[in-house]
Amino acid sequence: MTLTRSTLLAAAGASLVFLVPVSTHGQASHRIVVTPYAGYFVPATKLAHLDGGTVNPGLGIRQQNAPAVGLNASLWFNNRAGVEIGGLYAFSDAKSLPGLSGGMPGFPSPAQNAHVLAASAKVMFNLLPLSDRTALRLGFGPALIHRNGSAFDADQHGVISGLTDVGGVISLCTRLPVTDLLSVRVRAENYIYPSKLRYIDAAGSEGDIDFESRVQNDFVFSAGLQMVFWR
Repeated sequence: MTLTRSTLLAAAGASLVFLVPVSTHGQASHRIVVTPYAGYFVPATKLAHLDGGTVNPGLGIRQQNAPAVGLNASLWFNNRAGVEIGGLYAFSDAKSLPGLSGGMPGFPSPAQNAHVLAASAKVMFNLLPLSDRTALRLGFGPALIHRNGSAFDADQHGVISGLTDVGGVISLCTRLPVTDLLSVRVRAENYIYPSKLRYIDAAGSEGDIDFESRVQNDFVFSAGLQMVFWR
């Protein structure tokens, strides 16, 4: 059966009825909210680990605690639910733990410049009653994490791969209203993902090294200025 243009338009209109929530007064209560923020990046897990046995069980690489900045933009369908996209930049150096310093080509020794970039998309839910001007919001969704900097640059011996990881993020935040269109937002997030760093020996003298896969928990504690641009 051939679908006519009018049939397709009717189907699209019916879909929008289900996809776009409306308020009890029959009018959409959409809001576009943009939030620049600053905070602190706290990685809780070693980025890479090698089994050094009983002589040196702690060798590996760890990202350092560091300041972070970011930007989120969200579309709220109503006071209960919305979607959010965002980006994060953390000035996080990488540091060799005992055993790697000077003993492995291409790795930070003892600490070198590095940074972390993260992008995420979340669904957001308000956990407090709709009458509250403050909010307690839970968000979760997929995240893409990438690290770079001189700590991970290639050298004459080889290169480091596995610098981009896919995982998830969960966040909990609240806001303190200043005006109807301006609030201070406080948030805690946890980026959860597997790290799979690998050293590829291009020279053929040291041999490739696969680090143990590590589940990362990168926490970000931040405060930002939440601005409503359309409601």
